[in-house]
Amino acid sequence: MSENSFSVFNKIHTSADVAEYITVEGVRAAISHPQKAPFAFSSLVASANLGVFFEGSVLLEMQVGNGLVWSPFFKLGLVSETLQRSFPDQEDSWGQVKIDELVLTKPMRYYRLRVRMEGKVPLLSFGVSGVRAPFEYDAAKAALLPPGSFGKEVTPISQKEQYTVDNPRICSPTSLCMAMNALGRPIALSQVLQNVYDPVADIFGNWFFNTAYASQQKLDVHFWRFNSLSDLSFFCNSEALVIASVAYQEGELPNAAQPKTSGHLLVIRGWKDGKVLVADPAAETAAGVLREYDAQPFAQAWLKNRQGAAYILRKR
Repeated sequence: MSENSFSVFNKIHTSADVAEYITVEGVRAAISHPQKAPFAFSSLVASANLGVFFEGSVLLEMQVGNGLVWSPFFKLGLVSETLQRSFPDQEDSWGQVKIDELVLTKPMRYYRLRVRMEGKVPLLSFGVSGVRAPFEYDAAKAALLPPGSFGKEVTPISQKEQYTVDNPRICSPTSLCMAMNALGRPIALSQVLQNVYDPVADIFGNWFFNTAYASQQKLDVHFWRFNSLSDLSFFCNSEALVIASVAYQEGELPNAAQPKTSGHLLVIRGWKDGKVLVADPAAETAAGVLREYDAQPFAQAWLKNRQGAAYILRKR
């Protein structure tokens, strides 16, 4: 399947993509070269892969255009040693920032990044993922699992067993905690909760903050959109794991840890015998976290309903 037949794209940007350094409101900023996507996109999500010795702040901004005319820069997220915040109130004729995603009013082909930095900021890379306009879904290709089988050992944690009023909405940090522990970066869930919370949107599932925090723990982390379950062979192995976003109605995902959800995150830990192996934090107890979901309904819940949204973690 050629890249142009995909409905999502991903690109990792490094310092090699910087076109110039300027000063914006007294802060040093790096601006990337214009980036041409493989197709017109309707939305973008960005993530920051930071270094371990992060002492300062990073504000990530993005603009879109048609190659000649550009939008203003949209703020996608600010992270520092002491706080993180989103900027969800931005909206104009070009589009709108919905917490951690830039959703456009009409499809565009180009984007450009601007990164404002203060202090000691060892930036490693930024990830950008986009969705084709219009989005298309090939159910047969999407549900194809990699050949053979693989299973990563993951110590289960149930979000429902946590003694906090927020336990119904901490699937992202709970999944992140399980994945980090499995990859040899032991961390307490309480610490993850503290460092990924978005006080502006009052959520724990901001893509930008979860990836930025995990990347400071000796992991390479990016937001990523998947086209097919077969892609798991590249991102789910002894050195890496995938945290996927799913959505489904009652009865659409047999053996689900919860009957339905409009958006939920879980760890993909492998595959075998036509099933996806997961660690689903929505289980009532830790004993029910490790589950197996049939490939086809799981692909629909993830790759169709959530357009393959995930973040990938790899040992650095």
